[in-house]
Amino acid sequence: MNHREAVERLAVERYVLDEMPAAEREEFEEHYFGCSECAAEVEAGASFAANARAVFSEEAGRHAPSHHRWLKWQRPACIFGIAAALLFLIAYEELLRIPRIKREWAEITAPRGYPAFFLRPVARGDEQVLEVPKSAPFVGFALDVPPGNSYRSFECDLRGGEALSIAVPAPAPPGAPLNILIPASRLQPGPYILVLRGRNDGAEAVELSRFGFTIRFN
Repeated sequence: MNHREAVERLAVERYVLDEMPAAEREEFEEHYFGCSECAAEVEAGASFAANARAVFSEEAGRHAPSHHRWLKWQRPACIFGIAAALLFLIAYEELLRIPRIKREWAEITAPRGYPAFFLRPVARGDEQVLEVPKSAPFVGFALDVPPGNSYRSFECDLRGGEALSIAVPAPAPPGAPLNILIPASRLQPGPYILVLRGRNDGAEAVELSRFGFTIRFN
């Protein structure tokens, strides 16, 4: 697991809250032992979680209801204690979320290059193999609209790996290729079929073409 994958999977939050499968937990531990940023977030999250659990435990023990005095559960002090614990949890989430949002926004708005490919329609014996660098944040695809088709918008359904459906406005000028951009994290190595459909207002989408390719990460 690299740092980008850890951010996208919300690995720190899930690790601290013990919501990770064993295999993914080991994978994340291998990463954050060498990542000072993730290690600091795990330490801060663990501290907040421990404080919250301590508050919950203390208040529950102090004001635990019994069959003689169950109404004490509603005492203001107990309610205040629970509210304080909830505030701990909210503060913990915000402590991690705000810096993460800032980093993600900086990454999104930073100038960068990405691999882009022109897709060919499906043809027998003509497999199109796309070599994608593992470090690529996005993968771009360009595809031609069959001539003689005029639609207000288009739909691209990607089949293979994770199924994706992407709405694409009609290109300007008419006849120009359609361009789509997909996060590399949403793609897996292997074969894909991209189905192109055209749509007009109030009408059912019409299949126009299919594009076949195989993705390889290197």
